[in-house]
Amino acid sequence: MTVTEKDQEPTPGEVYLRERVRHLEEAAQRHQYALDVLLSITTLFGDHEQDREPGPILEKAHDCIHRLLSLEDAGYFLVDDASGFRLHYRPPGAGARADLEPGVDAFIDAFIEDGTFAWALNQNRPVCLPAKDNSEIQWVLHVIATRSRIRGMFVGRIHNQPLQRDDLGLRLLTLVLFHAAYALESADLYALLARQRQTLERVSRRQSEALAHQYSHDTLTDLPNRILFGDRLSQLLGSHQEQGERGGYLAVILMDLDHFKRINDSLGHRAGDRLLQQVATDLHGLLSDEAMTTRYRLRRAEITLSRLGGDEFGILLNAVESPDLAARVAHRLVQAVNREYEVEGHAVFLACSAGVSIHPLDGGDSETLIKNADAALHEAKRQGRNGYHFYTREMNSQSYRYLVLENALAKALSRDQLEIHYQPQICLASGRVRGMEALLRWEHPQEGMLSPPQFIPIAEETGLIEGLGAWVMQRVCRDLQRLEARGLRPEWAAVNLSPRQFRQADLVQTYRDILRRRDIPPQWIELELTESTLMQDVDAAVNSLRQLHHLGFRLAVDDFGTGYSSLSHLKNFPIHTLKVDRTFVQDAPEDANDAAIVTAIVAMAKGLGLEVIAEGVETPEQLAFVQALDCSLVQGFYYARPAPLDTLIPLLETPGGDRLHPPH
Repeated sequence: MTVTEKDQEPTPGEVYLRERVRHLEEAAQRHQYALDVLLSITTLFGDHEQDREPGPILEKAHDCIHRLLSLEDAGYFLVDDASGFRLHYRPPGAGARADLEPGVDAFIDAFIEDGTFAWALNQNRPVCLPAKDNSEIQWVLHVIATRSRIRGMFVGRIHNQPLQRDDLGLRLLTLVLFHAAYALESADLYALLARQRQTLERVSRRQSEALAHQYSHDTLTDLPNRILFGDRLSQLLGSHQEQGERGGYLAVILMDLDHFKRINDSLGHRAGDRLLQQVATDLHGLLSDEAMTTRYRLRRAEITLSRLGGDEFGILLNAVESPDLAARVAHRLVQAVNREYEVEGHAVFLACSAGVSIHPLDGGDSETLIKNADAALHEAKRQGRNGYHFYTREMNSQSYRYLVLENALAKALSRDQLEIHYQPQICLASGRVRGMEALLRWEHPQEGMLSPPQFIPIAEETGLIEGLGAWVMQRVCRDLQRLEARGLRPEWAAVNLSPRQFRQADLVQTYRDILRRRDIPPQWIELELTESTLMQDVDAAVNSLRQLHHLGFRLAVDDFGTGYSSLSHLKNFPIHTLKVDRTFVQDAPEDANDAAIVTAIVAMAKGLGLEVIAEGVETPEQLAFVQALDCSLVQGFYYARPAPLDTLIPLLETPGGDRLHPPH
């Protein structure tokens, strides 16, 4: 060996230093890897708007682990819903070498069966196991768990790389899988929150839709309500402004059930609601019928049916070819409602009235069209109900006058504008005044003296009639006291009851209290009800009449012959008097038919033991006719017009033996 070669041979110190440098370089590299892995751990939590599935999280975890350990194969098994372990992630290309054992998924069952899996789950650290048939292969098992929950198991296979428990790679493996478990937990929480948010959004959307539907639809019939009706009308008017005459006509139809309040009062509101639902179904079926729409050249999409409130319905007919077609539809709608309904075991016959306004003829905005259709509806009711009426310009002035009278009538009592006039009822046998009918008059400051037909319908519709009726009874009682004090009181004073008063729940109690305060016997008062009022609900009428009769009132049927009552009904009414309607009396002497009717009424009344009053006697011929029939009493202009009490007193002062004579 030469000196040169000897000089080139490293000394033991140099060898040690070189090994030490290499070891430090490798350690530095591993620590650099460790730092990279620690920095990479933050990516496990990633963007949970995207990474809410186990796959992406496990893939990122494997990227960190692969830098620490030279894995030939790896598998990440997660606990499933059945508490079993299922392979969720395996790196692409893992286990591709043919000279190695089968992949990790092939060994899991064996690990589970021999208890290795369960043992590794409880170690909370890496478990390194040599392969049974190949000493160069090691298995690494590590639980994937948070501090409170096991999420799964990592299984890796390493070839020809001895591992020690304190190896840096294994220590970092624990750290990576610990964070991976929390990343999976966090992803589950985000996913749960996302599902809850989606559920909440669906519920909120459904609730919003339900609230919007409730805001715009009637809760009883599920038809569009007044709000949606008005909105739809405004939209259609806007469309008509754009299209001009090409858009055709737009009809607004308002329908109102006739005497619907009687159904609520007699059968209850539940029965009334059921009836409204049936009517809504009928109208909807009619307006949806293809034969109906084809016949009147309408399109279903151009028809809007609404319940506007109470017993009122509204219909919009768009693109109608002519007002005549709108009239035919209105007539058909009235016919559809006009029938007998079965409601909770009761047969109820129903009718309705309708008012129609047409755009552009009757208005250019929704408010005007609805107002005019409503005026037409009131005109249809005024003309007898159970029909329809088109709006005319004259109705506006009538509606305005009606409104002015309504407001003034509400103040008439407090302003002492009302007074009672009396018309005597003359006994034909004695020629004396036996009774007198109280008739209300209104001294209007601008209109002058108004008779009942000019304001009683307003009072009836608005409910003012109940207050007026109580006032009339109080005033009549006061006047009877005056006459009784002078010895001039006739046998009775007749007071009229309107249909609404007769249905008043506290009517009997109200009249009882008034008479008690005035100390007036009920026999001094005769209550008059029209035949048509009694026939609206016969059973209820019999019950109310019996209560009044039991209290002591005299009872009379007014306008008899106009209400189509039968004898079977008449005999059940506890009445004292029949009043023959003036229309029969006035034409009886010349009209054979009217004469026959009056003759039959008088004969029937006498057969039932009732007194008969012939109303409207104005001429000697009429008086002679009813005298020949042996009629009990007469009332009419022939003897006296209605007048204040002071004017009637001279008639009441006629000496006992003298008969009254006509003033002319």
